Amino acid sequence: MKIPLDRETTLYCTFLFFIYFISILFTEPVGNFPIGDDWQYSYPVKTWIEHGVMEFKGIFAPNVLLQVAWGFLFCKIAGGFDFTWLRVSTLVAGMIGLFYFFKILKQLSLSNKVAYFIVFILMFNPLFYYLSFTFFTDIPFSALFILSVFYFLKYLQIQKIKFLTWAVIFAVGSFYIRQPGLLLIPTFGIYIVLEKQFSKKSILIGTLFFFLAFAVYFSLEKWVKPALSISDNFVPVGGQFYTAIIKTPLFTALEWIKKGIKTFVYLGFFGLPFLPFVWKIWEAKKMFNKINISLVILINAALLLSLVYVGKTFPFGGNILFNCGLGSELLADVYTQGLPNVPRMPNWVMLVIQFIGQLSASFLFILIINGYKKLQPLQKKVIVFLLLFNLIYLPVMSITSFFDRYLLPTIISFFIILSFFVEINKNEKSAWKFLPLIFICGFSLLATKDFMAWNRAKNKAFLYLTNKGVSIKEMDAGYEYNGFYNYHFPKEEKDGRSFWWVTDDKYMITFGPVNGYREIAAFPFYRCLFFKRDNILVVQRID
Repeated sequence: MKIPLDRETTLYCTFLFFIYFISILFTEPVGNFPIGDDWQYSYPVKTWIEHGVMEFKGIFAPNVLLQVAWGFLFCKIAGGFDFTWLRVSTLVAGMIGLFYFFKILKQLSLSNKVAYFIVFILMFNPLFYYLSFTFFTDIPFSALFILSVFYFLKYLQIQKIKFLTWAVIFAVGSFYIRQPGLLLIPTFGIYIVLEKQFSKKSILIGTLFFFLAFAVYFSLEKWVKPALSISDNFVPVGGQFYTAIIKTPLFTALEWIKKGIKTFVYLGFFGLPFLPFVWKIWEAKKMFNKINISLVILINAALLLSLVYVGKTFPFGGNILFNCGLGSELLADVYTQGLPNVPRMPNWVMLVIQFIGQLSASFLFILIINGYKKLQPLQKKVIVFLLLFNLIYLPVMSITSFFDRYLLPTIISFFIILSFFVEINKNEKSAWKFLPLIFICGFSLLATKDFMAWNRAKNKAFLYLTNKGVSIKEMDAGYEYNGFYNYHFPKEEKDGRSFWWVTDDKYMITFGPVNGYREIAAFPFYRCLFFKRDNILVVQRID
């Protein structure tokens, strides 16, 4: 089934991507510097471009090989290695993902207005938008995840083997960026078995999908990685999952419950823009009366108090979403020493946002459960398929660490399901309905712009030190810089020194003053979220 790009569709898609392009210019992705963990994924691109061989530094979990090839392509076209071009490659991958996300929504018989609205929400989701300005694996992985889901839905509609083949190909592609992409393949098999009610043919097909997933996994681990001599650079995540399930099942189950609660709150927060546009369904079906509303509020108040008591409150120390900001503040004074050198919102504000997120999640899940029966057959199939995938994906991703950015496939799934309940009138005049969307979009734009601004200032500080002849072995320039330019194993750890690869911290790049150091240079930048000028400092140890 082809999605016809009629004049209206083409016009609105062009307008949507024009807004995205303007937002990119506003945020400014330009800057030849690493961001967070992407220094590890960028390094093999650099060696491939400059020496013709992929070399890896450090030990990490994502398979990343297809992403390295994608970044290499952009740098090769541009004529040399540059972090800016790597970010451009991610932005392009994000645009491709958004386009096929739109096509999924159109496949599901949604109106143009609803489809554009949902795409807009995903486009400016804080995690999706921020990660588009990095060389992290999450956006390319999400784009291939969306493509795989798109072709599997085409298969559900038309039952042609070529669509199922493409779904598997894109699932394998996503696996070559992040391991969880492989989970799509057994999910296809499980779904077919359930849909065909355990017929002999469906069981055979499902078994073949499981064997295919194992074959893809072992071909990478036993053939591709050894052939590239990179096996030692990857965390054995498969072994970690096996150990957690077999040796510590009760502890693992408890961790799943904890991370399930966090996921619940995150989905509620990111789902806020949907609330005004599903309200009429609640009213029409009389889902809520005073007793039900009071019960939801009381349960969530108890949950909030429990989380406050154990010290686990929103945004849960996530990898991307922080107290009124996006992106890890990976400088020693704030990240490792915990100094109050950056602006923060009061804790009560974050607790209010958490409670609103909890209520939002509660109402949205009740809506989905109550409205499921009246959905179209294909929409029901989509819900079952996405539910199956996430029931496998979330426990696997919650075995060890749990970062908010891991939720992108779950957020995409959640938005697809919520789209079935959105109602937008032809002449929608209630401007207040767009306030949650404006709030989320504004936060994403300004927080990402602030992050890029202080990273550019940080890069100027780093260049200032190197131009003065200061070696990377004499400075703590932040996690990414010390990793990219001074990686060594084992680490030479010392009390009071950052846990990353710092040989000596005679000089430091910081957000603010540090006891025992004197300021020798300052590089200004502007914080849009707080309407204030700030500085990245270069400080020198007082002997």
